[in-house]
Amino acid sequence: MNTWTSLRTTLDGLEIESGYKKIDPISQRILEWIAIRNKMEAPLHVQEIIMKSQVASPATVHKSLSALEYRGLITITIDANDTRRRIVTATAAAEKLLSKLSRGVEAWAKSVARLSEGRGNTLGR
Repeated sequence: MNTWTSLRTTLDGLEIESGYKKIDPISQRILEWIAIRNKMEAPLHVQEIIMKSQVASPATVHKSLSALEYRGLITITIDANDTRRRIVTATAAAEKLLSKLSRGVEAWAKSVARLSEGRGNTLGR
């Protein structure tokens, strides 16, 4: 099995096992963006998600946010500095899910590196 096929098989398995595949692709990207922003400790507002997500419809963004909130992966709270704005935050459940996916990809990468070393190859070739 070549590296790309191996990666795709691993990713598909991880998505199914973790339940990530049940989340639509737009919501997956939004969740990942929210989690990255949370790591930077920068508040992410709903309006910013709408403006920068490159999703054509604000209604689609709102639908994705509602679905993620329903699954317990994000919280939406009122901004204390401006009550008209809503802050979106990834929950511990989202962090756990994304960490599980990351660990799976890291394990895959280590296995590929071991195979390459055993063959005397490097991944860069």
